[in-house]
Amino acid sequence: MKKLLKILKWIFIVIVSIIVLAFIVRFAGQCINRITPENGINETIYVDINGTKQWINIYGQDKDDPVLLYLHGGPCYPTVAIDWSIFRRLSADYTVVEWDQRGCGHNYPYYKENSPITAELMISDGKAMTDFLCDHLHKDKITLYGHSWGSLLAANLALDYPEKYDALIVSSLVVDEAESRRAFKEYMLAQSAGDPEIHSAAEQFDPTRGLKEQEDIFLKLAYSKYAYTDNIFDDSDVNMYSSVFFNPNCTLEQQYRLLFGTADYDRYIEDVLLGGDTYGDGLCSQIPISLRTEYEMPFYLIEGSKDHGPSNMVEVAADYFEKVNAPDKEMIYVDGGHGSPMLRCDTLAEFIHGIAEKQMNK
Repeated sequence: MKKLLKILKWIFIVIVSIIVLAFIVRFAGQCINRITPENGINETIYVDINGTKQWINIYGQDKDDPVLLYLHGGPCYPTVAIDWSIFRRLSADYTVVEWDQRGCGHNYPYYKENSPITAELMISDGKAMTDFLCDHLHKDKITLYGHSWGSLLAANLALDYPEKYDALIVSSLVVDEAESRRAFKEYMLAQSAGDPEIHSAAEQFDPTRGLKEQEDIFLKLAYSKYAYTDNIFDDSDVNMYSSVFFNPNCTLEQQYRLLFGTADYDRYIEDVLLGGDTYGDGLCSQIPISLRTEYEMPFYLIEGSKDHGPSNMVEVAADYFEKVNAPDKEMIYVDGGHGSPMLRCDTLAEFIHGIAEKQMNK
C-alpha cells in the first residue's frame, strides 16, 4: 500500500510539474509575441463605438505602412483565438487591425448587448471604427479586408463610404443569402443524385426557412461529403496548435469559449446578435449586395474552390465578381472550403502583398 501511495505521489508531482512548465512556456511565448517592433506598433485597446466598448489589436512593423482593418465573420464569431499569427504575416505590408465586433469576442460578457442588433447598426459601427483608426493612426483612408459575414459588411462599407477606403479585399464572399440558399439546394441535389439519404435531405431543404427551423436537415447536408468543411488545425499553413498556445491576445478561457463555445455564449449569440432564428431576421439577409456592383476603389476577391454553404456559395461569389465594376479587380482561388482563404495564409499573404504593391505604385 505504501509503495502504491509513493507511486501515486510521484505521478501527481510529475503531472503538476508538466502543467506548471507548460504555463511558464506559454507565458514566455506570450511575452515574446507582445513585443512591439522597433519602428512599429503593437497596441490592444477598447474603443468607444456608438455607445459601447469594442476591442481591437493594432500590429504593424512600420507605423508609416498603410492600415488594413480585418472584419471577422459569423456574424459574431471572431477568429481572434487563432488568427494573430496569420495576420502577422500581412504586417510586412500593412499595419493590421483586428476588431471584435459589437458584443462578441473580447467584448463579452463585459460589453454585451441587451437586445437584437441590426445590420444597419453594424455598418454604423464599421464607419465609426474607420473614423477612429484614421484619426488614431493619422491616415486619410484605410484598406478593408472582410471574411464571410465580414466580407458583406466590408462591401457595404465600401459602397456606402467610398471616400474612406483605398481598396476592398474580401474572402468567402457573402453576396445574397436568398440566392445562395437556392444555389446550395440545387448543388446538393446534383451532387447527391446517387446517394438516396443525402438526396432526400436536399429535397427537404427549404431555402426560404431559417436554418434553425430545419437544423437536422441542414446539418446532414453540411457535414456530408458533398460539402467541404475546413479543419483549422490540419488545413492551415501555420501551426494552429502553437498559435492557440502562444496567443498574446487571449486568455485560455477566452480561447476555449471562442473555439468551442459555451452554453451561455452560444445562447447569447443566437438570441441577441444573430437576430432570431427565422429566415430574413439574420444580419446577412438584411444587406445583400447582389444589385450593388459599382465600386470606386479596387476590388479583390479570394475564394475557396470547394466553398459550398447556404450563405456563401463560391459560384454565386464568382458570378458577382464578373459583374463588378471597379478601378482594378482580381479574383483567385485556393484549394479548400469556407475557411481556406484564411488558413492558406501563405497564399493570402502573397495575394495581399501584390495588392499593397499596386497601391504603393498608383
